[in-house]
Amino acid sequence: MGDETTRPKEQAPAGLASRKLAVEILIAIEAEGAYANLAIASAFKRKTLSERDRAFVTALVQGVVRQRLKIDDHLSRISNQPLAKMPAFLRNALRLALFQLEQMPDIREAAVVDTCARLVRAAGHEGQVRFVNGVLRNYLRRRSTFQDEEVVPLNVEQLHTSYSMPIWLVERWLKNWGPDETKLLLEQAQQIPDLVVRACGLAITTDGLVSLLESRGVRVRRGQLVDSCLIVEDRGPCKGPPTRLPGYAEGLFSIQDEAAAFVSLVVDPKPGELVVDLCAAPGGKSLHMAELMENKGRIIAVDDHSSRLQLLRRARQRLGVTNVEVFVADGREFVLETRADRVLVDAPCTGTGVISRRSDIRFRREPPDLVQLTELQRQLLDHAAALVKPGGVLVYSTCSIEPEENEENIEWFLSRHSQFSPATLRPFVPDGLLAAWSEKGFTSGQDLESGRLTLLPSRHGTSGFFICRLLCGGQGV
Repeated sequence: MGDETTRPKEQAPAGLASRKLAVEILIAIEAEGAYANLAIASAFKRKTLSERDRAFVTALVQGVVRQRLKIDDHLSRISNQPLAKMPAFLRNALRLALFQLEQMPDIREAAVVDTCARLVRAAGHEGQVRFVNGVLRNYLRRRSTFQDEEVVPLNVEQLHTSYSMPIWLVERWLKNWGPDETKLLLEQAQQIPDLVVRACGLAITTDGLVSLLESRGVRVRRGQLVDSCLIVEDRGPCKGPPTRLPGYAEGLFSIQDEAAAFVSLVVDPKPGELVVDLCAAPGGKSLHMAELMENKGRIIAVDDHSSRLQLLRRARQRLGVTNVEVFVADGREFVLETRADRVLVDAPCTGTGVISRRSDIRFRREPPDLVQLTELQRQLLDHAAALVKPGGVLVYSTCSIEPEENEENIEWFLSRHSQFSPATLRPFVPDGLLAAWSEKGFTSGQDLESGRLTLLPSRHGTSGFFICRLLCGGQGV
């Protein structure tokens, strides 16, 4: 009796309904090209689930997407049936089961095997139940072999499989960043990202938001790069979507990564100015700049995705922002009646700096995308140059860590637009943080004088971003 009371409680597996929904979402991602976060949100609108089951489904789907290449490698070696020839439901049910066996040790192995078999049977595939049992038991027999192989990935193929990252991207990172940094980047891409919230300066101080959240049992710590950003360490009783955190509905904060928030600080908009955000959707940077401007002046938020601009309009109302004007237009063609004090080009990009936040990017990007996006970025920069008044500021940013989209674009731009010159980023990085970066050999004050900063997830504790600040006419604002 005493043994029973002291034994740790084992996590009970979620029901078949949750697992079935996870499989359906994975099929949508694989077959229909659905974005993982949107597919999950859409599924939750159709099904009524408890917060616990929603969290479980999200963990399953995002986990399988992050680990899919490794899972598929293991499945291909333990199954006598090729994955490509399996029915989609069976293939994704097996992926789900292997992910649980590899990453969710609190669930009993027998329970994982049994629920996968029940899931396949409930879907009308009685003849495949024996196959499922055989494959999963084969995996359990050989699991130690797989684990031994993964201790020290040595080459591109092993890195590709172990970290579920496309070979072309692994090869690029090895070339650009070297083996040690690449391994750190790959490890970071597999991590569940921190939830970061940014206090809305129009409604509350950062200290006030800390007090509110902690009074409701939410534990946070201050951001190092952007003081108004808070990293949520423990939601306490406030489970479920982050939009249910206290203060969100009242417009006290936005959900925004530190690196993204840092971009607005580098633009450094002042009250009363005219600012253009040329690729604005979904609007986080436009709204942050509006707060920095104290709702005074004008922000012209431009994007050619009208549906994504709706997110900006809704957030604008929630936050009480009144100086953001929304225009549906191509940023390469947008005409302004007068030149702006500041222009932000937060360009569409490959997104290789935010794979931990958007796990399906790894399956959506191919080398030709890099070429096409680089051309688009240059067209946007070229047009943006004509929108900045003499003495004004142009800021270029991406959530990519690829040189073609970043440093090479800036060199190209400066060769064409001699009226622009780099402006130091030194005033925007806190002294203590810069000292820490310099000590580790990441970024120095001299680096910041170039007007450019590459933030790496493996080094700087944020999403991967590139930011460049340029002055027009050589006279700063």
